Amino acid sequence: MSLKRYHTLYPYSIFRAQIVFKNVAPPDDKWAEGVLCRDPEGAFSIINRKAGEGVYALDPVFIDTLGMASGFMDGSKRDIFEGDIIRICRFSGGLTENVKPAEIVSDEQEDELPERTVYADIPEEAEELSRIEGVVFMNGGTFCVQFYDEASKTLNAMPLYMFFGFDMLPAEGAAVKVIGNMYDDEELFAKTLRLSDNAQN
Repeated sequence: MSLKRYHTLYPYSIFRAQIVFKNVAPPDDKWAEGVLCRDPEGAFSIINRKAGEGVYALDPVFIDTLGMASGFMDGSKRDIFEGDIIRICRFSGGLTENVKPAEIVSDEQEDELPERTVYADIPEEAEELSRIEGVVFMNGGTFCVQFYDEASKTLNAMPLYMFFGFDMLPAEGAAVKVIGNMYDDEELFAKTLRLSDNAQN
């Protein structure tokens, strides 16, 4: 029996892709997250960090579902990947008492700062100012969200960093939530980008 040698691709980046299940029904969670690998035959796998606490699995994946982690997290502290469908709401009011103006602090002071409150949905007492729903993609090394602009009736895109703080969590006055992905939720994907409307135009 010979062991395959796997070559890691972009070892400092986290990827997500659907697992290939052979002769078994896929479970509810059919996604692997971790380091991308390729074997000598060219097949792709992911060293799956979701296998368990301190446990990893090497799972073969469908490369056409591959998406890189953006580094940003939604209000539930869920990683946002390429291909995710997200909702971004701007709101006023309803901010918590520990929200203070940004200031420069030392590393020692940073450890003492209280954890700020972030939102996946806008607080009940807040007023919604704007809302977009779109799909995360990378363009020229920048993670963006593509959405349908109701005003211009066209597809538009904005950089993700505009809606996040330096800690990679939703910025003050913004609520961000992953509501699906383009592979598991094809109907939501088409509805989000108004693909049927664009096809008719």
